[in-house]
Amino acid sequence: MPTVVNIAGTTPVLDPSYRYKMPLLHGKVEGRGNGIKTVIPNITPLSLALHRSPGEITKFFGCELGAQTKNNEADDRYVVNGSHSDGVLMELVGKYIEGFVLCPECGLPETHYKIKEGCIFHRCAACGASVMVDMEHKLCTYILAQHKKEKKMKKEQAKKDKGKASESKDKDATKEKKKGGSDDEKKVKKKKKSKETGDDAKKSSKKSSKKKKKDKEDKPAAAGISDEKKLADDVDEL
Repeated sequence: MPTVVNIAGTTPVLDPSYRYKMPLLHGKVEGRGNGIKTVIPNITPLSLALHRSPGEITKFFGCELGAQTKNNEADDRYVVNGSHSDGVLMELVGKYIEGFVLCPECGLPETHYKIKEGCIFHRCAACGASVMVDMEHKLCTYILAQHKKEKKMKKEQAKKDKGKASESKDKDATKEKKKGGSDDEKKVKKKKKSKETGDDAKKSSKKSSKKKKKDKEDKPAAAGISDEKKLADDVDEL
């Protein structure tokens, strides 16, 4: 018996070269009496093949069988209350694919959901069609609730990312301040320091010029005093 089959709705696809494949679903019955349940260990590979969430498929089983379901994403454990054979589960898979996976126009499993004004549409990547699903099915309530939940989580995540980015920016600004400021601040400080150095050099140059001028003025006077002293000595000798 094959473990992989063509993705098909209520009508089988017999083409052996059909490129859309999915694994056969099988369940594992656990417990007894009122606590009996069917665990579906390979529902995740099936969900990947159908581009849907395992929780959504499990919920569809619950809607069709009138049974409670439990989804544990962390442990990859999906449960439907009651005992259900593999044949029953695969029949429900075909029904699910027909209503929530296949494009109503081209019949290919290339659709994704588009939620608009509380309505769910099939948006087909193969033919571009946009067709509303059967909104009377109970599963639609679950799909809309999940969409709302995911939208809220994305919004909160975006808010957290924005907060982290702002916090990181503040930290970088603080680090730069400790190091001596940003590049612009450093340029301003350097320019200021250069200007102060230039002013000091000018002042020093002016002082030097004044000193030289004074020395020149004092030199002739000193020479005059020396000549007078020499003349006085000559007079004393006479």
